[in-house]
Amino acid sequence: MQALIPERLETELNRLQQSILAERLPVLVIFEGSIGRVIGRVNSELIRCLEPRGVIYTHFDPAADGPRSMTDFLRRTPGKGQIGLFDRSWYSAMIELYGCEEQEELDRMLESYNGFERYLVRNGVLLIKIILKTTAAAAEEYGPQYGPAAEKTSFLSIDLTDPAKYREAMFEHIYERTDTEHAPWNKIIVRDIGETVTETAEAIIAAIKERLRAGPPTDVPREIDARYDDPRKDAECDAECERYDEVMNRLSEELGELQTDLSLSGRSLAVCFEGWDASGKGSCIKHLCHALNPRGYEVFQTKAPTEEESEHTYLWRFSRCVPEKGRITIFDRTWYGRMLVEHVEGFCTEEEYRRSPSEINVFERIMTENGTILLKFWLDITPGEQLKRFKKRAADPLKQWKITDEDWRNRAKWDEYEEHVGVMMRSTNTDHAPWTAVDSNDKKYARAKVLKTVVEALRKELTG
Repeated sequence: MQALIPERLETELNRLQQSILAERLPVLVIFEGSIGRVIGRVNSELIRCLEPRGVIYTHFDPAADGPRSMTDFLRRTPGKGQIGLFDRSWYSAMIELYGCEEQEELDRMLESYNGFERYLVRNGVLLIKIILKTTAAAAEEYGPQYGPAAEKTSFLSIDLTDPAKYREAMFEHIYERTDTEHAPWNKIIVRDIGETVTETAEAIIAAIKERLRAGPPTDVPREIDARYDDPRKDAECDAECERYDEVMNRLSEELGELQTDLSLSGRSLAVCFEGWDASGKGSCIKHLCHALNPRGYEVFQTKAPTEEESEHTYLWRFSRCVPEKGRITIFDRTWYGRMLVEHVEGFCTEEEYRRSPSEINVFERIMTENGTILLKFWLDITPGEQLKRFKKRAADPLKQWKITDEDWRNRAKWDEYEEHVGVMMRSTNTDHAPWTAVDSNDKKYARAKVLKTVVEALRKELTG
């Protein structure tokens, strides 16, 4: 089959792909348009010009695959030096869900999507947005060049997006509001296939060359917006739990029943634990898991990022653990490492730290908008209680593995961490994802408080 992209552009694409690899630049090109076979054919011609080992192509058909969440898209974003091609994106998913009729929902999602795109761009991704606009006359005249119009049952050719619904929503409600400075649209009018493919290639080449010339954007907030209440202000770390066994048995039984309700609800649950070293996170997670059916939950322990994780934006690895419908993920430490240990220990830059609250708030809002019940626990203890537990662990041969030189180093920086925790709370204690401060000097009280909070949240969300 004859190539449709001119040889000079094919050569330029190959050269730029090598530059992308050398500069470790992640490039994400998203394609939108009302006619699926046009998007597919344009992508096919582009891929023919590239080294396929450096390309990640994904077709997101919202009608065929069911509603997509933003975390689905985040999981498929390219790593450093890769090119990602999205055949449809979060825009098609949003139009499939809301069209033009649910304006309030559409407005809310547009705000989230603009925030998500800003996160990608600020964290080094070159985001190129291309919309292939097709008129009725062009579809009739040029459509056959892009493939057969008849719908077939094969996933290779099927596209269930409603063209009329798409055109109305995209061009009357969405396009101008998402044509932002950090992620502008490239609008290409569909015509003869050779001309369309050539113009698309030229737009991509221009965007890549400009980014390689100008470098990453420098849109960095001067200071962190810390405007929320700190839930630790009323903490009483020595609180105790009366009738502990009775309370735990009752809560565990109810939690088991609520887990069944969750599995049938179309919702999911993410339980996030942060706190001081030796504050009892492991103990709380253990007792929470004892009340759950292991078929329905997963525990994710956050450690230093792997080589693969380091190749992507920092929220990428957590997107892979966001629970599916009906399921539960328990996070033993979370994305808040960016606002705590990563900044204190110098693993992220000052700019990355200052950006992180707004990016995390968008990430959490997207999770909750897609049906995830999100609970965030901070386990609080006093410095004296921590020292007592450190010494006890060091003296117990069965628990010595729990205490490391890093724990002692972190303890020496208590005041610095205390300041960071305060900033974290006051900048991310949002209405859609509030923090729960747990007084944890008494481990039994902490376990009961966690279970009680989970039970009450599920009861409220699932039964009203």
